[in-house]
Amino acid sequence: MFPRQNNGSLTVRAALYNAASMIIAQTATITVSAVEFSDAQPKPWTLPFDQPVNLTAGIGYSVAYWYANSSNNNAGYVALFGTMPANATWIAPAADFSTVNGLFPSFLATFNIFGTGTRAPFIQLIGLQCTNTVPATPIHLNETILSILQAIQRKYVGVPAIGASIIQLPSLESYTGTQPFPRVICPFIPVSTVVSGVRRADAVTPEAVTVNDKWHLGSETKSMTAILIHMLIEAGKLNLNTTVGEVFPYLPFSSISTPPSNSCTCTNLSNAVGYFAKSPYSCGLTIHTSWKYVTIAHLLTHASGLGALETILNEFIVEEYAIEINGTKESCSNYSLPSRRYHLSVLLPMAIPSSPPSIDVPVAYSYSNNNFILLGLILEEIWHLPWESIIQRQLFDPLGMITAGFGSPIEEVSLSSFATQPLGHFIDTANVIHSMDRDLPKVWAPAGTVHASLNDWAKFIACHLQEGRDLTSFGFAPMNSSFLNSATLPYLLSTSIWKSIHTAYVFPSASTPNAQYSLSAMGIDNDSLGLSLTHTGTNTIWFAYVVVYPQLVQPMALLITANVRNDNAVLEAKAAIINAYLTWRQQGQPLPMDTSAASSSAPLSFGFVLILASIYFIQ
Repeated sequence: MFPRQNNGSLTVRAALYNAASMIIAQTATITVSAVEFSDAQPKPWTLPFDQPVNLTAGIGYSVAYWYANSSNNNAGYVALFGTMPANATWIAPAADFSTVNGLFPSFLATFNIFGTGTRAPFIQLIGLQCTNTVPATPIHLNETILSILQAIQRKYVGVPAIGASIIQLPSLESYTGTQPFPRVICPFIPVSTVVSGVRRADAVTPEAVTVNDKWHLGSETKSMTAILIHMLIEAGKLNLNTTVGEVFPYLPFSSISTPPSNSCTCTNLSNAVGYFAKSPYSCGLTIHTSWKYVTIAHLLTHASGLGALETILNEFIVEEYAIEINGTKESCSNYSLPSRRYHLSVLLPMAIPSSPPSIDVPVAYSYSNNNFILLGLILEEIWHLPWESIIQRQLFDPLGMITAGFGSPIEEVSLSSFATQPLGHFIDTANVIHSMDRDLPKVWAPAGTVHASLNDWAKFIACHLQEGRDLTSFGFAPMNSSFLNSATLPYLLSTSIWKSIHTAYVFPSASTPNAQYSLSAMGIDNDSLGLSLTHTGTNTIWFAYVVVYPQLVQPMALLITANVRNDNAVLEAKAAIINAYLTWRQQGQPLPMDTSAASSSAPLSFGFVLILASIYFIQ
């Protein structure tokens, strides 16, 4: 580190992390009379470790710097920022956080997960030749990932179970082990799938999770709904500029909010043209004029303005639950999910406070589940089927996602009975953890109710990795049973569509993206490995996370699940697993061993909380 002298002061120390992002050595704390650092000075300062450290040849390490009590206008702040396991690297710190007695966290999480904070002084890692090395020991990736997950559970006691899966795209250099399905659409190499923990923390005898267990994916569902939309676009049934009014041409616009009327008979409705038009909820319904320019592109990118209606619409959740509990099909049409059409009849007459002024102009990004609830209803209108039937036929069945379904993976299991699948969990105000089998109303399904095993979820994510690349040279002849695409598009979508939906979308009348959000319902990021697609999902009692790197030489993705909402635990696991994977790659990819384990958990008291109490936070 190079100091630029001035009258300030800085308290600083450093730590070294191994390939699993676990701390292995720290330096002493020193206070220096400089608060800015630059490469303009000839003499670096040295922070020696407390004791000698043996480094393993061929292994990547990370360094983190800690500083506090800077007199450079940020006294009292503490910041952590780290390098990637590579050569000399400039550090761009992104956050402030608190520590206890100046200690480092046991895991080095990526420095962009703490949120926005004060920029720290410039610090540079000086790469010196290491002489005290020991021979490299091959990493057994599954064992390493299992140790990471178990360490996460020790740190975050309220995480009953956590799982992770790494997949790669086949390449000329590496295709052994690719999924051997005879009718596979998107081939991939299942590098590692590891789980740790129990299905229920409060069971009389907690059951261990397995690699085949189902996990609630929450808003990871949105990308599935988005791909179904793009299948319709590719087939010429829709386009990005299709407006909501064009999808429902039988619903007139009105500047006055007009709810459904009771004047229609089943005879009237049976003769109506349109899937929703046959519903009693469509009778006399109008679309508010503020919806005039809302398009498919606005909905896919959360640029429709519907975010302003989220809180109001959540007030109807109790009624939607009641309609579902009633269990009856819709009168006249026999539609099985009347609560979803009830939601549409509430949504469309509402005035959007700030709506798009034209089809080519977005409004400010505002994440809204209702964008994707509506996209699901648009799919239904085109296909003349419930969304659940569409996704089953067009994604789950062709991709071989046999564990995929909707809602909680298991319901109504007493604490003394054996649970065949994991349950979600919440922690009450007394810090006691409870299992729970509730989920969001079925209205929300297109936005966030799919469940699946890690391996089956990976079959869908593999299509994002593949981006339509032709893999027939590896001996694969992918097939697609989709009636829309079977003749010309064996990979769900064409290569050009995959590429276009993996970039931040720019509306025709805009010069820059409205947000770093793509038409695939994935967030766009550029981290140390390059372009990545990310998304999180939670119904407040589960958590899922995916990061996809489609442009690496060896494209890969990491999927993580937990049966409780704990963002920090999952994101720390992500950072550590990525580092372990990179080191494993550096070592020539020794084959991972099948490994999964359950960590012990003492029985806890049972409690209950309604999921709708915090439903606003689904993302």
